[in-house]
Amino acid sequence: MLKRLPVYILLLLGVVIAVVPFLITILASLKTTVELVQGVFLLPEEPQWENYRRAWVDGNFARFFVNSLVVAFGVLIPSIIFSCMAGYAFARYRFRGQSAIFVYLLLGLVVPLQALVIPLFYMMNEIGLLDSLWALILPQIALSMSFGTLLMREAFSSVPKEIVEASVLDGAGSWRILWEIMFPLARPFVGTLSLMFFIWTWNEFLLPLVVNIDPAYQTLPVGLLYFQQRWTSDIPVIAAGATIIFVPITIVFLIFQRQMIEGLTQGAIKG
Repeated sequence: MLKRLPVYILLLLGVVIAVVPFLITILASLKTTVELVQGVFLLPEEPQWENYRRAWVDGNFARFFVNSLVVAFGVLIPSIIFSCMAGYAFARYRFRGQSAIFVYLLLGLVVPLQALVIPLFYMMNEIGLLDSLWALILPQIALSMSFGTLLMREAFSSVPKEIVEASVLDGAGSWRILWEIMFPLARPFVGTLSLMFFIWTWNEFLLPLVVNIDPAYQTLPVGLLYFQQRWTSDIPVIAAGATIIFVPITIVFLIFQRQMIEGLTQGAIKG
């Protein structure tokens, strides 16, 4: 027990560092400006739910929230489908230039978005997609393919070849093998990948800031920036806006964290 004490202390310190900023934000969102000045950690005398109404209605957070949902699921579903298809192809087939193509695909993990956002702006402008949700969905689908293909390739490679061979003998084609046999067996990996894609897309800030000027097509992170510029002196209302952003994604993570850990653990064991 004493030997593990330093580990427990470090873990507890990590939890405190991770959780305290969120608690401060939530407390601030329920206070008046006067109460906030009196003390950050003091509980409000009466919760100011009006701050959330002002953020949701006056700050147009309802529109930003819908945009974030549309973009998140618009990226998530195609990215999972394409990642499974590409991962299956690299895991189960041998073709000329396979290694070179796979390495080229993995360059997406190396090149940062900051290096691509200006070319993406001009590309979206050329095809007339600026100031639209498509300008957020299509690039993020492409950006997700590198990691998605890598993870699903490893997932499908870990499936015993005997299962695939038995399916072929039963007359199953590649499409059926992928979606009816391989896909169910790789569900922990798919769940992990889905959660990661959703979190990354929900929190994306730079791409919406650059490719969309019209606030009607902005997502929550950039919407908070516009909101902050308008309500600079009203910190509780800004804190309410920030809470609206991180609470949904926190709930999603807490619900699916077991599946995510299972997928990562299986990948580590099989790797």
